[in-house]
Amino acid sequence: MNRHATGISAASLEAWSKSFLSGQEPEIRDTLLADSRVVTYPAGTLICRGDEDYRVALIHRGRIRSKITSWDGREVTTRYATVGHITALPAMLTNGAPASLEAVTFCEVSVLNPNTFRRLMRANADLCYQVAVYLANSTYETVAYLEDNLFGSVQQRLSRHLLEMATPTVKGLLVQTDQTDLAHAIGSVREVVARALKKLSDTGAIRRDRRQIWIEDPGLLQSFASTNLRSHRQHDSRSRPEARDD
Repeated sequence: MNRHATGISAASLEAWSKSFLSGQEPEIRDTLLADSRVVTYPAGTLICRGDEDYRVALIHRGRIRSKITSWDGREVTTRYATVGHITALPAMLTNGAPASLEAVTFCEVSVLNPNTFRRLMRANADLCYQVAVYLANSTYETVAYLEDNLFGSVQQRLSRHLLEMATPTVKGLLVQTDQTDLAHAIGSVREVVARALKKLSDTGAIRRDRRQIWIEDPGLLQSFASTNLRSHRQHDSRSRPEARDD
């Protein structure tokens, strides 16, 4: 693996350049990354279970799902993270969080040292501000997922999840999973998900092949996933003729 002059991997530097911290001073970047370790996780791996077992990880490649699991095993997705995202910042600041992290696809990350991160934040106001903005944006994303889970239909939740999980390949957008995993991910049951998948397949939005789901029409699938009432209201207002004073 290629190394930076400070011993930092090229993959870590590339991921950092895509993160919300890319504009920070090189000294902060080098201090954090030099005190990190590169780890890989196969698809489906439970990275951490939440509470005090958390991972502050800068994602080099792959997609990670943050989820909350109920006492009876049901799961709710709170957000997804991909290249350049940094996981578990709330847990780092509060010494634990209820969400677990799972590798949706094969992932490579730099696991950052939370003690080093906290020390740098205490000494740098601009770093603190950027983390605060990032946490605010993350909160909005989480609220959007909760909106889906509370008010969205199974088809809406399933469509959004498929779009989030999709990996680009030479043959198109591919989701490698099964109905049971999908049901767990959106807080439903296998039989209901099977019916929703059939409806999506009948419309031509997706094509199923055992554990593979190919997204044939991303735009159509996105229309099924949309639960943003503001977007719908804006669309309705654009589609109506403008009022005239005459």
